[in-house]
Order: sequence, then C-alpha cells, then structure tokens
Amino acid sequence: MRRAYLALHWPPRSETAGDQAGRLAEVMDRAPDWSLAAAAEGITIWTSADAPFSVTALPGLSGFVIGDAFDAAGRRLDAPDGIRGPAAASEFGRRAAQLASLYWGAYVALLCDPSTDGLGVYRDPTGMLDCLIWGLEPGVTLVASEVTRVPSELRARRAALNWDRIGRFLAIPAAATTPSLLDGIDAVGPGDLLSVAARGRLTAPIWRPSGFARMPCLDPEAAQGELVRRVDLATAALVGGHERVVMELSGGLDSSILAGSIHHLGLHDRVACWLNYSNARPEADERRYARAVTDRMGVALTEVCRTPSRLLESDLAELAAEFWPAMSGVDADRDRDEMARLRETGAEAIVSGQGGDAAFFQMPSPAVAADALRAQRLRLIGSPMLADIARRTRRSVWAVLAEARRLARDPGDMADYVSSLVSRDLRGGVAGVEHPWRQDAREAGLSPGKILHAEAAANLHVNHGVSRRRRVADLLFPLMSQPVLELCLAIPTPALAGGSYDRPYARAAFAHRIPEIVRARRAKGTTSVLVAKFVANSLPFLRPYLLEGCLCDAGYLDRRTLEAALTAERLIWDAKATDILRAVTVEAWVRRWQGRLPDAAGAPRRRR
Repeated sequence: MRRAYLALHWPPRSETAGDQAGRLAEVMDRAPDWSLAAAAEGITIWTSADAPFSVTALPGLSGFVIGDAFDAAGRRLDAPDGIRGPAAASEFGRRAAQLASLYWGAYVALLCDPSTDGLGVYRDPTGMLDCLIWGLEPGVTLVASEVTRVPSELRARRAALNWDRIGRFLAIPAAATTPSLLDGIDAVGPGDLLSVAARGRLTAPIWRPSGFARMPCLDPEAAQGELVRRVDLATAALVGGHERVVMELSGGLDSSILAGSIHHLGLHDRVACWLNYSNARPEADERRYARAVTDRMGVALTEVCRTPSRLLESDLAELAAEFWPAMSGVDADRDRDEMARLRETGAEAIVSGQGGDAAFFQMPSPAVAADALRAQRLRLIGSPMLADIARRTRRSVWAVLAEARRLARDPGDMADYVSSLVSRDLRGGVAGVEHPWRQDAREAGLSPGKILHAEAAANLHVNHGVSRRRRVADLLFPLMSQPVLELCLAIPTPALAGGSYDRPYARAAFAHRIPEIVRARRAKGTTSVLVAKFVANSLPFLRPYLLEGCLCDAGYLDRRTLEAALTAERLIWDAKATDILRAVTVEAWVRRWQGRLPDAAGAPRRRR
C-alpha cells in the first residue's frame, strides 16, 4: 500500500492552459495506478488507485484537503466549518493559519482562488505527507507527493541536479530537509504555505515552534494531565483509524508511554503484533523492559533477535529513484522483516514511539541549565539540577555552568552537527546553514533550550524518509503529532528535562501507565555498536563504492578522512558509522539521478 496523490491546477480563464490541462488529465485517466478523486473549476485531483488518500472539499469552492486531518476533539475532517468562502490569493495565509489552528494530522491543503487564478499550497507541520510542485507550459501547475509514479507526460521538463543543495544535505541533513535537491521542482516545507501566481511562487511560514515556545505554560505541573489527554487524543485518532496495526515496542520510555495509551483507550485489540527487536549485546537488548509492558497489559510480545547484516548495492538501488535520499531505508533486512510481518498479520500500519525524544526533550544539554539560569540566576549554583545536567552530559558542574552562562548571553551560538566526513571546502560552504525552524526560533529571541527544542522538532522530519515499509504501510507517530508537540514546546525546558532522569516531566505524567522498571531506568538502550558492526560487515562494498564515487570526485567527501574511517578498527573507536550510512545513501541517489538529469546551470557539480 503506497498512498500517493497528484493535482493539476490551471487558470480557468486561460483557454490555452485549459486545453493543456485537459490533455494531461486524459493521460492521468488512462493511467491504471491512479483514480480520480475530486475536481472543480481549475483543479483536478487523483490519488493512488490501490490505496487512495482522503480528499475533502473545503466550503465555498475554496479548495481541498488531501490526507488525514483531525479537529481538536480528534474527529476526522469532513466539512471544516471554520474555513469559509472562496480564498482570495491575498488571504491564503489567513486561510492556512486557520487550518493550522483548527486541524492537525498528515495533510496537504490546496487553496484556490478562481477570481485571480491563484493557488496556495499548505503542508501540515509534521511533514508526514510529501508535497512537491512543478510547472508545465503553458500555465499548468502540478502538486504531487512523489515523482516516480507520475506518467512521463506530466514530469518536470526542466529538472536538474542542484549540487549546492546536495552538498548541504550531505553535510547537515537535519538543516536541509526542506529545499529540493532538484531545480525545477519545489518542495513545500512543513508548516509552510507556497503561493503560486502569474508572478511566480512565494513561500510564507505559517506554523513555527516559536509560536508556542514564546508562550510558556504558567503551571507546568498542572499541564501534566493535559499532556496525557493530548497523547490519548493523537493515539485514538491515528491508531483508531486502522483495523490492525503493528506496534513497535522497544522497551524505552516513549514506546512504553504509547503502549499504555493504546491499552487505556481499549485499542489493544487492534494491535496484531507487539514487536520488539533485540540483539545479543547487552546494550541493545531491552526485552525485559518490553516484556514488563506487555505483561502489564496481558498481551504477548513478539521478540525478534537480529544480528547485524550487511549493505548491498542492490539494496541501495531499490530506493535510489525516490525524490529524496533514502536514509530511513538503509536497513533493508529490518524493512523486509516488518513487511513480512504486515503480510502475515494483515496489518496496514506501523505504530512507533518515535518523536517522543524530541517532544519530551530527551537531549542532555547545558542549554537546559542556560534556561534555568535565566529564571533562577545564581540560585542555580545550589540547585541539584546543575549536578544532574553535569552527570548526564559527562562534564563537571563548573563546565556546565560556564557553558550555560555563555549560551544565556548568546542563545543562538549552538553549533549544528556537520558530518565528520565532508571536505574542508564543503564544511566552510555550509557554515551558517540552519533549518528554518531553528532560524525562526533564534530570531524570535527564544531561550537556548527552546532553540534546541525547535531544532529537535525539525529533526523529526528526517524520520519521514522513504523506506520499503513506508511503501506498504502507514507509519503512525502519535508522540510527534501537532497537539502533543505544541504543548511540549510551551513547557519550560527545565521542567521537561532538568532532572536526574531524562524526560522527567513525561515520566511523572505517565507514571500510572508504565511499569516501574521502565519509569525508573536512567538510560535507554543504544544501537551504536550494532550500526558500527553493520557498516563493518559492509566494508568490502563500501570502500570502493564511496572512495571511487561521485561525492569524492566532486570534492564533497574528504577522501583521506573517509579512507581512514572505512576500517573496522576505526569503527570500533569513532562514532562515524551514521555519517558513513548517510554518505552512501546520498551517493546512491546521485548515481541514479545524474544519469537522467543534467546539472543545474547555477549550481553544477565541481569536479576535483
């Protein structure tokens, strides 16, 4: 089941554009993989025939919502009462802001203006639904979730590889998930509105973390009940919309919270499989924690013990044709195992606790102390919070205090993580690059902790990348839903993270639903050794593939650093395995696309 959508928009008063749109519509109507979903003056929408998206018309011919949208009570969008009348192009921002405040989920809204032929495209903040835009002469605009299944007659004519953006994506993927890597095709960012008019395309921010972080919750303790309510709301709406699901239960705090919510709501009968992946290594074996969760609910845990496999070129080629490099699909064996489990159980969705780390602020950082310093001043020195943060960050108390004072003076002075494998030239070229959400948080004057919180929320979009399992199932992340994230952003970071345990606020809020063994554990399991072993097993393939590849040839990867990193000995001591996997997925993507598209004239490949 791979859900997809495609929409054609054209100026209704243009006879030439209308004729072109009619010819393209005939192509879509003949395509067996697509089914007509909705049509109005100047716009037609198709969705995948085998797994259609919901398409809801907005009142007054003002547009359509594609995907799953829910109101504040968790009811699925049918007829949005708050969005009325034809949307003038100048009002697209107001209409999108209404949608963002009234509804949440995984959706894209197409806002139409028949009077001026304008089109506004709004993408919800979770970014779970991809949104790509390109134009075809004369005056026809296409909005789609993907490009691989689009008939050739509708594909972008002037698409080209933008090597500047490819370099940024390689070096700082968390900051570069929004800009398209191809000229000629725009990507709408989560929480953004892209307006299409005769004069061109204009992007405006509609939803940003700073809008909620700048209005702090005045009584965080009292808000714990509201957090539980919102997690239940998101879980009921997302899980309740599927007859059978697979629930990933790692044994960590976030998935345990989600399991407790499913059980409390009486949705456990819809879970076809409570799935735990483990490994013989102690640091990656969390079965006893997961068992405690399922024992409490009286359900069976499916335990899968995995050993690190190896990466094959054929695995990379399977996903290289997608619009984005497929980092989420690099573990082909796990993808295939979950696909088999979906077939065996008849499940149509996978539920995961991903997103809880960001929403509940799992990150150990002196930025939390900097936020507390703003409020407590010198009283912080005698607070146990300072010692707790020092222990979690493995620094001295005085080092944490010094860093907190520095960040309090300059909240925006937190360095982005840059891949350890990129060249000096590329590292210099990406200096100052940051995700729009973090930039907005910094410019809004948020505290250091809330800037980091906004950045963590932006990093969630990396989890949405293409994978084999996403091709056949819906991925459900209730803890990264808009209602949960908005509340957590409003809770001060010292309340969320200023304790001897990580995520103390969430632990306290959900203590009545999770086993004590889970609530009281101080650290979560780690898979870093397993990832390193996976890369080590793949070295016979990876070394020539990367060292003789396009990214080294373009000067984006530092060949000497890469050659040293691609050894089993270095993988034991250096945490570069994730950087290597990121590099190989970008390499596979570039190899696939460079054989089909030219370089962009303004951002060509620079060969060494």
